Amino acid sequence: MVCMQELAPNIFYISGENNSRFPYCACLYLKGDNMRVLVDAGMGAKNLAPAREMGIDLLILTHCHIDHRLTLSDVPEVPVWCHENEAVYLKDSDSFFTAMGFKRSGLEIPRLIALPRSILEIEIAHELVDGERIDIGGITLETIHTPGHSPGHLSFLIPEHELLFSGDIDLTPFGPFYGHDFGNIQDFIASIQKLKKVSAKKIATGHAGPFQGKVDERLKAYEQIIYRRDQLLLDRLTRPSPLEALTNRNLFYRYYPDPPDLIRWFEVVHIEKHLSRLAQSGKVTFKDGRWQRTVRH
Repeated sequence: MVCMQELAPNIFYISGENNSRFPYCACLYLKGDNMRVLVDAGMGAKNLAPAREMGIDLLILTHCHIDHRLTLSDVPEVPVWCHENEAVYLKDSDSFFTAMGFKRSGLEIPRLIALPRSILEIEIAHELVDGERIDIGGITLETIHTPGHSPGHLSFLIPEHELLFSGDIDLTPFGPFYGHDFGNIQDFIASIQKLKKVSAKKIATGHAGPFQGKVDERLKAYEQIIYRRDQLLLDRLTRPSPLEALTNRNLFYRYYPDPPDLIRWFEVVHIEKHLSRLAQSGKVTFKDGRWQRTVRH
């Protein structure tokens, strides 16, 4: 399988091991006249090799999740950039694990995720802001702040080729992922809508693609999954139910017949966020430890 696909002159999509599924991701490599840039570093050492051969001057991380920095130890000499709202989670492992919700999960995270400190506590050379343009010589990276998946999640537009790299706004069938404490559904919706307004004819993501054409339609379909999850929960609330009655039922993670502990926890957080969202809109209420649909007359 070819791991490196040229999307435009000197712009390459690098697939991750395990078909770019967790704990790996797909990445972007750009060979400008003045600088060679890698966006994300979670493809696995084998798939990183061609980019290492061509040279890497700068690594930009779309966000702090482990699958996007898993291969970071293979490029230790390269300066790392990220969005200003994401820097703390890359620099400080305690902030990362707390914001992810792992501390309150009760799971033994060190047993589930055994990672070297070199990829958990990273020196950030520059903190990017929304709209920042990076000219690497014949190729421009336009920074787009797209929070929701994480507070400082980034997407990038390459205007010369109307190409969008949207990181973990990933257009997978599963849909938007905000199953960590610092994930935010409303921010995710706003970020999707923001990308709809971008002039792009091709889109590549951290776990799916690249896709040619119909970028707006693909993003719209991806957004609709959020609203379907709202409805799934409402349909399940035929009678007042505690949170425990709604979780561990594969409500969102339907393709995991027996979810491991970490996946089960991610689903709990997703359901918590949707219940909070439905409560804010007046569609559900919480009383005496149970969630129930609001009866409208």
